[in-house]
Amino acid sequence: MKTNMYAATALALMLGTFQLSCESKTENKAEDVAEAKQEVINTQEEGGTKEEVMDKQADLDSARSDFKKTWDADRDDMRKELNAEVEDIDEKTAKYERDMKDGKGDRAKLTTGLSTLKKERATMVGLLKELDQVTAASWPKTKKAIEEVKDGVDDRVDALDAN
Repeated sequence: MKTNMYAATALALMLGTFQLSCESKTENKAEDVAEAKQEVINTQEEGGTKEEVMDKQADLDSARSDFKKTWDADRDDMRKELNAEVEDIDEKTAKYERDMKDGKGDRAKLTTGLSTLKKERATMVGLLKELDQVTAASWPKTKKAIEEVKDGVDDRVDALDAN
Protein backbone atom coordinates (compact mmCIF):
# COMPACT_ATOMS: atom_id res chain seq x y z
CA MET A 1 0.00 0.00 0.00
CA LYS A 2 2.82 2.40 0.88
CA THR A 3 4.53 1.57 -2.41
CA ASN A 4 1.41 2.60 -4.35
CA MET A 5 1.20 5.82 -2.38
CA TYR A 6 4.87 6.61 -3.07
CA ALA A 7 4.40 5.82 -6.75
CA ALA A 8 1.31 8.03 -6.93
CA THR A 9 3.16 10.86 -5.18
CA ALA A 10 6.16 10.52 -7.50
CA LEU A 11 3.87 10.54 -10.55
CA ALA A 12 2.06 13.64 -9.29
CA LEU A 13 5.38 15.41 -8.73
CA MET A 14 6.62 14.49 -12.20
CA LEU A 15 3.42 15.68 -13.85
CA GLY A 16 3.51 18.90 -11.86
CA THR A 17 7.12 19.49 -12.83
CA PHE A 18 6.33 18.77 -16.47
CA GLN A 19 3.41 21.20 -16.40
CA LEU A 20 5.59 23.93 -14.91
CA SER A 21 8.35 23.33 -17.43
CA CYS A 22 5.90 23.74 -20.33
CA GLU A 23 5.26 27.37 -19.46
CA SER A 24 7.91 29.79 -20.61
CA LYS A 25 9.51 32.36 -18.36
CA THR A 26 7.71 35.03 -20.35
CA GLU A 27 4.33 33.42 -19.69
CA ASN A 28 5.18 33.15 -15.98
CA LYS A 29 6.10 36.84 -15.88
CA ALA A 30 2.84 37.71 -17.66
CA GLU A 31 0.96 35.80 -14.97
CA ASP A 32 2.89 37.74 -12.32
CA VAL A 33 1.74 40.99 -13.95
CA ALA A 34 -1.88 39.82 -14.01
CA GLU A 35 -1.71 38.82 -10.34
CA ALA A 36 -0.10 42.12 -9.32
CA LYS A 37 -2.75 44.03 -11.27
CA GLN A 38 -5.49 42.07 -9.51
CA GLU A 39 -3.91 42.88 -6.14
CA VAL A 40 -4.06 46.61 -6.95
CA ILE A 41 -7.73 46.26 -7.87
CA ASN A 42 -8.52 44.20 -4.77
CA THR A 43 -6.75 46.68 -2.48
CA GLN A 44 -8.72 49.55 -4.04
CA GLU A 45 -12.04 47.69 -3.80
CA GLU A 46 -11.40 46.68 -0.19
CA GLY A 47 -10.83 50.32 0.75
CA GLY A 48 -7.10 50.09 1.31
CA THR A 49 -5.19 53.19 2.22
CA LYS A 50 -3.50 55.30 -0.37
CA GLU A 51 -0.12 53.95 0.78
CA GLU A 52 -1.31 50.34 0.45
CA VAL A 53 -2.59 50.98 -3.06
CA MET A 54 0.67 52.74 -3.97
CA ASP A 55 2.69 49.77 -2.62
CA LYS A 56 0.63 47.37 -4.73
CA GLN A 57 1.05 49.66 -7.74
CA ALA A 58 4.82 49.64 -7.18
CA ASP A 59 4.70 45.84 -7.15
CA LEU A 60 2.74 45.94 -10.41
CA ASP A 61 5.28 48.32 -11.97
CA SER A 62 8.10 46.00 -10.92
CA ALA A 63 6.29 42.97 -12.35
CA ARG A 64 5.77 44.82 -15.64
CA SER A 65 9.45 45.74 -15.77
CA ASP A 66 10.47 42.11 -15.13
CA PHE A 67 8.05 40.95 -17.81
CA LYS A 68 9.47 43.38 -20.36
CA LYS A 69 13.06 42.28 -19.66
CA THR A 70 12.12 38.61 -19.94
CA TRP A 71 10.05 39.15 -23.08
CA ASP A 72 12.85 41.14 -24.73
CA ALA A 73 15.32 38.36 -23.91
CA ASP A 74 12.92 35.72 -25.25
CA ARG A 75 12.50 37.63 -28.52
CA ASP A 76 16.25 38.19 -28.79
CA ASP A 77 16.83 34.45 -28.35
CA MET A 78 14.31 33.73 -31.10
CA ARG A 79 15.95 36.35 -33.33
CA LYS A 80 19.34 34.64 -32.81
CA GLU A 81 17.83 31.26 -33.73
CA LEU A 82 16.27 32.65 -36.89
CA ASN A 83 19.46 34.44 -37.91
CA ALA A 84 21.45 31.23 -37.36
CA GLU A 85 19.02 29.42 -39.63
CA VAL A 86 19.42 32.10 -42.30
CA GLU A 87 23.22 31.75 -42.04
CA ASP A 88 22.89 27.97 -42.44
CA ILE A 89 20.74 28.45 -45.52
CA ASP A 90 23.24 30.97 -46.94
CA GLU A 91 26.10 28.49 -46.44
CA LYS A 92 24.16 25.71 -48.17
CA THR A 93 23.20 28.06 -51.00
CA ALA A 94 26.85 28.99 -51.53
CA LYS A 95 27.82 25.30 -51.58
CA TYR A 96 25.09 24.50 -54.12
CA GLU A 97 26.17 27.42 -56.28
CA ARG A 98 29.83 26.30 -56.13
CA ASP A 99 28.86 22.72 -56.99
CA MET A 100 26.78 23.96 -59.89
CA LYS A 101 29.60 26.16 -61.16
CA ASP A 102 32.13 23.34 -60.83
CA GLY A 103 29.79 20.85 -62.48
CA LYS A 104 29.60 18.63 -59.40
CA GLY A 105 26.42 16.65 -58.86
CA ASP A 106 23.15 16.46 -60.71
CA ARG A 107 22.37 19.88 -62.20
CA ALA A 108 18.60 19.37 -61.91
CA LYS A 109 18.89 18.48 -58.20
CA LEU A 110 21.16 21.44 -57.58
CA THR A 111 18.76 23.79 -59.36
CA THR A 112 15.80 22.43 -57.38
CA GLY A 113 17.84 22.65 -54.17
CA LEU A 114 18.78 26.26 -54.85
CA SER A 115 15.16 27.14 -55.52
CA THR A 116 14.11 25.48 -52.25
CA LEU A 117 16.85 27.25 -50.29
CA LYS A 118 15.85 30.64 -51.70
CA LYS A 119 12.19 30.06 -50.76
CA GLU A 120 13.15 28.92 -47.27
CA ARG A 121 15.42 31.91 -46.80
CA ALA A 122 12.57 34.23 -47.78
CA THR A 123 10.38 32.45 -45.23
CA MET A 124 12.97 32.98 -42.50
CA VAL A 125 13.39 36.67 -43.38
CA GLY A 126 9.60 37.00 -43.19
CA LEU A 127 9.65 35.44 -39.72
CA LEU A 128 12.30 37.94 -38.63
CA LYS A 129 10.08 40.78 -39.81
CA GLU A 130 7.11 39.26 -38.00
CA LEU A 131 9.22 39.03 -34.87
CA ASP A 132 9.81 42.78 -35.04
CA GLN A 133 6.06 43.43 -35.23
CA VAL A 134 4.86 41.10 -32.46
CA THR A 135 3.22 42.54 -29.35
CA ALA A 136 3.47 41.24 -25.81
CA ALA A 137 -0.15 40.13 -25.91
CA SER A 138 0.31 38.04 -29.03
CA TRP A 139 3.80 36.73 -28.19
CA PRO A 140 2.93 33.23 -26.92
CA LYS A 141 0.79 32.42 -29.95
CA THR A 142 3.20 34.05 -32.40
CA LYS A 143 6.22 32.35 -30.82
CA LYS A 144 4.60 28.95 -31.19
CA ALA A 145 3.73 29.65 -34.84
CA ILE A 146 7.26 30.91 -35.57
CA GLU A 147 8.79 27.81 -33.96
CA GLU A 148 6.59 25.51 -36.04
CA VAL A 149 7.51 27.25 -39.29
CA LYS A 150 11.20 27.41 -38.29
CA ASP A 151 11.24 23.69 -37.51
CA GLY A 152 9.62 22.92 -40.87
CA VAL A 153 12.19 25.04 -42.71
CA ASP A 154 14.99 23.37 -40.77
CA ASP A 155 13.66 19.92 -41.68
CA ARG A 156 13.38 20.79 -45.39
CA VAL A 157 16.84 22.37 -45.50
CA ASP A 158 18.38 19.39 -43.68
CA ALA A 159 16.64 17.04 -46.11
CA LEU A 160 18.59 18.67 -48.93
CA ASP A 161 21.83 17.43 -47.31
CA ALA A 162 20.59 13.85 -47.61
CA ASN A 163 20.26 14.18 -51.38
